[in-house]
Amino acid sequence: AIFKSCDLSMADFRNASALGIEISHCRAQGADFRGASFMNMITTRTWFCSAYITNTNLSYANFSKVVLEKCELWENRWMGAQVLGATFSGSDLSGGEFSTFDWRAANFTHCDLTNSELGDLDIRRVDLQGVKLDNYQASLLMERLGIAIIG
Repeated sequence: AIFKSCDLSMADFRNASALGIEISHCRAQGADFRGASFMNMITTRTWFCSAYITNTNLSYANFSKVVLEKCELWENRWMGAQVLGATFSGSDLSGGEFSTFDWRAANFTHCDLTNSELGDLDIRRVDLQGVKLDNYQASLLMERLGIAIIG
């Protein structure tokens, strides 16, 4: 399915087969994606995910326990989104706005977070293995730890 410039606020995507979904330039505040599948299972141990959710307002959307690995999820607003138990590993989350967001609730390893507003991200409590950050973000995160970056 392809949604462009749509109002998907409070939409119910629960348990939907959403492999390859495209949502761009939409309003999706409060949309419920719990149980939605963005993956193609090849074997019990091999799968791939496909989703393109970009330039969309996902404030207060529910992505609890959703797997969105290696997906295009850039320039979205994630304010207050529920992500408990979700996996975003390897996804492009660049240019996102993550205010009022619980970074500890989901897996963000190997994600591209460049040019994102990271809100209250505490690097002491979140596994950021393989994450891409830009210089400005790295210096802000270090300042929160009392470390001054010179140069």
